[in-house]
Amino acid sequence: MTVNGPGPWWRGRRSRIRSQWPTRLPGIRFCARGTLTYQAPADLKVGCSAVARATARLALDDLGRDITSDHLPEELDAAQEQLTMAVARWRTVDDAPGLWLKARINLMLGEQDTARAQGYQDALRVVTLQLAQEHERRDLFRRMVLDRPDATRIWWLERHLDDLGTLDWNVFNEKVLPLVDMADDTQATTERIARALLYVWQKLGDDPGQHARFVTTARAVLDQMGWEDAPWAESDEAVGAAPPDSRHDGGKPARVAEMGADR
Repeated sequence: MTVNGPGPWWRGRRSRIRSQWPTRLPGIRFCARGTLTYQAPADLKVGCSAVARATARLALDDLGRDITSDHLPEELDAAQEQLTMAVARWRTVDDAPGLWLKARINLMLGEQDTARAQGYQDALRVVTLQLAQEHERRDLFRRMVLDRPDATRIWWLERHLDDLGTLDWNVFNEKVLPLVDMADDTQATTERIARALLYVWQKLGDDPGQHARFVTTARAVLDQMGWEDAPWAESDEAVGAAPPDSRHDGGKPARVAEMGADR
């Protein structure tokens, strides 16, 4: 591009431009109206002026399409300004030595394209609103329901108030509770420990010997771990009910390996 131009202004030739250039939205186009000014080489052969005119028009068309295709319909003003800066001054044409062009082009949206652009904006606004509402709903659900385990349990219970027979806490513990933000769920931990102890208690049954051996083994494990401060209440009855081989001299619990051997 150059400011001075190719030569005297009276050598320039003009051509009316009426074209449609694409926007960034498929099917919606800018209307381009204006004047193309071009200058061919001074030694242009007779009969080649039509070729120079066609070459200049094609070069302007390519340049205009490259600019407008990067803009949405509502960006008409930005596309107009960029096009004006690109073609307001003389510029050369690639692959056409000696050919110069400049133009004064006005962009606009036709009635049908304006309606299409408005329809697109309306549809986009609806979809954007739906996505925003869905995001807000999920965020509110996370903050109000999945923030604390107790709130999640209340929500789960409310979902089954009409049919309590379908209330399945196992499904809740396996599928829903892991989604709760608070990892330190004291109640869930307590429930798991309680279920484990209930399982052990059911396995022990009513056999006093089984109870005594279990208590002795548990105390031996705590002693080996060095957990002397464990809150384990002494039970003289349970210890007294233990078989003779479950205790050492001095009343100290036997080691786990020795208990396994006695069995």
